[in-house]
Amino acid sequence: MRKIFLLVAIFFAQIASVAAQEELFPMIYAGEDENGKWGYVDENDEWIIPPIYDAAMYESNGGMYGVSLNGKWGLVGQKNERLLNIIYDEVYYEIDYTKLRYLALFGAVRKGDKWAFVTMQGAFVTPFKYDEIIMHFGKYEFVVRDENGVPRKGYIDKLGNEYWYR
Repeated sequence: MRKIFLLVAIFFAQIASVAAQEELFPMIYAGEDENGKWGYVDENDEWIIPPIYDAAMYESNGGMYGVSLNGKWGLVGQKNERLLNIIYDEVYYEIDYTKLRYLALFGAVRKGDKWAFVTMQGAFVTPFKYDEIIMHFGKYEFVVRDENGVPRKGYIDKLGNEYWYR
């Protein structure tokens, strides 16, 4: 009986956590207006981030939204505040489709041929030094090629510390 009570308590705690995340970062979707400009709308089709951008990355529920102007990318927050200036060749962040696990800790930006990891608030976690990044299910991996082009793979933890696979 005690185990059942514990499982039920954990289940409801998880639901409360998900509800709190959704209230803090509601799911919003990229949308295009009649002039071909992009922004983000909520589930009621109300503009949350005005349609002033040339492009916008899909939906998000983490408070970080990828937007493009003049062929460059950056990140804005829920109130359209700039988290990262719109000067990067590419931005990437992981979306929490299940809503049953943590929101993404990091995004990534590319300038030239190198990537860097950034926080959800737009602060740099690492310098631009990775040849590739792979983000999936809350795991943040990278690839660095040596002078002979041989790839070496590793990952960063939630503090930005690097660990290398053997």
